[in-house]
Amino acid sequence: MAGKVRRWHRFGVWLALSVSLMLVATGCGEREGAKETSAAKPSAEQVQKTELLGRTAEELYQKAKQGHVSGSLMALQQLSDQIPKIRFEGLTSIEGMNALTRAVTDAKRVFNAASFKPEEGMVAAAKIRLAADALTHPHTPLWLQYDKLLSDDVDLLEKAATDKNRAEVRKGAALLEQHIGIIRPSLLISRNPADVEKLDSLATFIKLQAQGEGELYRNVLNAVPPLRGLLDKLFLKRETTAYLPYPEQQNPILWIVTLGSVILASLGFAAWRLSKKNGGLVPVRRPDHESREAE
Repeated sequence: MAGKVRRWHRFGVWLALSVSLMLVATGCGEREGAKETSAAKPSAEQVQKTELLGRTAEELYQKAKQGHVSGSLMALQQLSDQIPKIRFEGLTSIEGMNALTRAVTDAKRVFNAASFKPEEGMVAAAKIRLAADALTHPHTPLWLQYDKLLSDDVDLLEKAATDKNRAEVRKGAALLEQHIGIIRPSLLISRNPADVEKLDSLATFIKLQAQGEGELYRNVLNAVPPLRGLLDKLFLKRETTAYLPYPEQQNPILWIVTLGSVILASLGFAAWRLSKKNGGLVPVRRPDHESREAE
């Protein structure tokens, strides 16, 4: 029996050491991941080129405000020349890069239209300005100012659906779609594209309900809570403000070693108690239910 106790003790020690080593390896991996993340800061060249992009986008916005079509087209051409020269790795995802490129392409179409509409030109220029700013100011982008507008849109939808006011539901759905459309390229640059796709799906669902019949009011009300939750996530209102990065985990090795020590001590104590119980003897029983203690 003493040999069996020793085997259990060795097994406990082996288990504790294995778990400790696994946790240490995990912690080291997390620390290396944190180092890689912190190392993925924009280079001086990236910063210089994105700042130039931001200045050109601001120029485009001002030209659009003035109704200066030729000046706007000139700024758009400059943007088209600058974007391919920027290395977007570490700045945004492929979806974000494509969203910026698409915004410039769409703006060219607006300003080149036979019947140019100044309000459409302003919207197109605003999209590009916000997208460029999301690249140059990743922690304090201008598009965060749309938080209040989107919250008001959701409140309008909720009240209209509660009051069963179809006209107001349609108005709220149209405003929501418009405001999301303006910041969509910026969202794809700054946030997880999967979350942006979820936002698109919710906005489309609400729009279709507003145009339909039947249980439209109940369906809109059912869509409001997940819509609010998703907006909170996109605007980082759940755990931290948009102006502060998430805190990195500090000293992961410390808690890993501590946890491993606790496991080792617990198993060691259990083995010690087992060895002391009944003088180190373990009661056994025969199949015929007769029992005897080994001496």
